[in-house]
Amino acid sequence: MKKNRFLRTLLGFLIAALFIFLAFRGISFGSLLKDALHANFLILIIGTFAGLLSIFVRGLRWRVILQELKPGVSVVDTWGSVMVGYMMNNFVPRLGEVVRAYTTGKLENTRISGVFGTIVLERLFDMLSAGILFGIALAIYGGNIVGTFPILRLAGVLLIAGSIMVGVILYVAATVKTANDLLMRVIGFAVPKRFSQKIEEVVNSFLSSFSLLHSPNGLLRVAIYTALVWIVYIFQIYIPFFAFRSTSVLTFYDSFILGMIATMAWVIPSPGALGVYHLFVSQTLTRLFGIAPDEALAYATLTHLLGYIAITIVGAIFAFIFTQRLKILSVGKLLEVEEEKSQP
Repeated sequence: MKKNRFLRTLLGFLIAALFIFLAFRGISFGSLLKDALHANFLILIIGTFAGLLSIFVRGLRWRVILQELKPGVSVVDTWGSVMVGYMMNNFVPRLGEVVRAYTTGKLENTRISGVFGTIVLERLFDMLSAGILFGIALAIYGGNIVGTFPILRLAGVLLIAGSIMVGVILYVAATVKTANDLLMRVIGFAVPKRFSQKIEEVVNSFLSSFSLLHSPNGLLRVAIYTALVWIVYIFQIYIPFFAFRSTSVLTFYDSFILGMIATMAWVIPSPGALGVYHLFVSQTLTRLFGIAPDEALAYATLTHLLGYIAITIVGAIFAFIFTQRLKILSVGKLLEVEEEKSQP
């Protein structure tokens, strides 16, 4: 497991290095530094707090989903676990979701497989809402976006189709008894008996986390929080426009378009979207909105840097608090213990 984690980390930083090269290629570092130093850092910090607020709202939304699995889940635990997960993703791509499931499972004394199922459900809401918003962006601003970034049309179609397909499969498995029974039979047939009971328990726990799909009130609350997450996220993009003279003329609608394209950066497994965010954001500002390349990259670099630092600091604080509560040396140690337990 440690070897796999090391290889994943190495691959992530190699991807980051490639995209950093592509983003900064041909840029005058003198001009970039000059534009960065002339930025209004107070406005940038306000934008960074908006980013932290969007993560807090994510924690509130996840709590609604988790309460279907275990009532009375703490807001501090859900928000803190999300922060720790984001912090881990800053260093090892995709590890954050695993850490979040392990940490919350231990803090709330509930099955980790069920917690992980709620994270999958949460990601499905993200995918579906992103697909809808991206479709709206293409419909309204489509000519310029597709003409500038042709691959985004395919990305949008795959995003919507993929989220619908996965959602239907999981919904059927979680709600249709015959499908669930068939899945258990397949596991019983394909897996040795000494392991099948354990695996069936894990799968049933995972699928039980989708009980939210039976609750209209719960679905409505998640939909409202999802909309709020996107609104705050777009403000996180919009507020820093006013930190730079060249981007201060851009509109809230422009931040919506930029936010939709920037979202794609988080799909690529680079630690904290390092390099990928810089390239996607700077190229969008330059090619779609006519911002000078060095000024566009200054915007991307400072917004990413401040967000990266803030998430790492707040995530580290929560990680320290949780390790004290769980009486372990580190979150990484928790993962090692759970991996050892899961081995046959």
